[in-house]
Amino acid sequence: MWSTIVPLLAVLNAVIGLEVPSFAPPSFEPSTIDNDGTHVDHLKSVFFLIWLTTVDGRKYHITLAPNFIGDNQTSGIFGIEDLSTLTGTGATVFGPATGSNEALNLRSEYQNFTSPAGSDNFTNLYFTSDYAGVTVDMHFSPTGQNLYIGGSGGITLPSSGQDFRTLMPGYSWYWANPTMRLNGTLTVNGEVLQVDYNQSFAYMERQTGTFDLSGYYAFWLYLSNGLMIHSWVVGPTLDVPYGVPSFATVWYPSGLHEVVSVDPTSTASDIWISNSTGKTYFNKFVFNLSAKNASLTIEQAVRNRELGPLPGTQGYIISEAYGQGSGV
Repeated sequence: MWSTIVPLLAVLNAVIGLEVPSFAPPSFEPSTIDNDGTHVDHLKSVFFLIWLTTVDGRKYHITLAPNFIGDNQTSGIFGIEDLSTLTGTGATVFGPATGSNEALNLRSEYQNFTSPAGSDNFTNLYFTSDYAGVTVDMHFSPTGQNLYIGGSGGITLPSSGQDFRTLMPGYSWYWANPTMRLNGTLTVNGEVLQVDYNQSFAYMERQTGTFDLSGYYAFWLYLSNGLMIHSWVVGPTLDVPYGVPSFATVWYPSGLHEVVSVDPTSTASDIWISNSTGKTYFNKFVFNLSAKNASLTIEQAVRNRELGPLPGTQGYIISEAYGQGSGV
């Protein structure tokens, strides 16, 4: 059975007097492009979750998605949550950019995401942004074994697409490094804060394919026993807050993967409706994996968190937030 404290990203409920656990990363050897067979073959879609401690002990959770979407366009998710005040800021955006499918060199007025020329576009990454209150200057490097969603990295989610010429509709090549190390700075209210390298880590995932989902909730769960769970629940409704497909990929530090079904007894509750968009979200979850004798209760730490475009701009509408939970 799993005893757990769960820092995660999901749509989750405020906890007064939240006791935030340590963000000290596990100690793994640096990853290389060949250490487990991964070669970076897609540079357009990247997603970061960052659990950050500053050298003076403050804790933040950051979400970034520096994507190059072709035709000299970028999309971005910029979210930051202060875990001492349980408040957050951020936005999403579509806008002009330059980039490449051959080398990691995304540049725009919103964000820059690069790797040195001639590198492997994986083991030496730089990101800067100054947008919607999210001002960061960071270097990332992978450690340990990668996570392959669905066990192999190849998954198919529901899609309305009909074009089979390049890829099966709904199919994605989808993998991540769950134990990225980082250093650099975060600027909050004009104050430049130094990252505590030994008390911070990040998750980075890359996805090739298309997501065409009308509704879902997803979890990136780090358990106190060293395991990590990545899960999708697709198509939940208010009446039936569970959907199909619903699956979880369990990652072990050794690189072992297990893929299990999310039980239909899993549920979501504590509904809120965005005043800005009218969209409906869940705040609290019970997450059951009977195949692993596991049941987790998860709540949002920064309540009712929705990110969208700033006035006069375009962008995604999405809810992303830090949360914690307990269970076995």
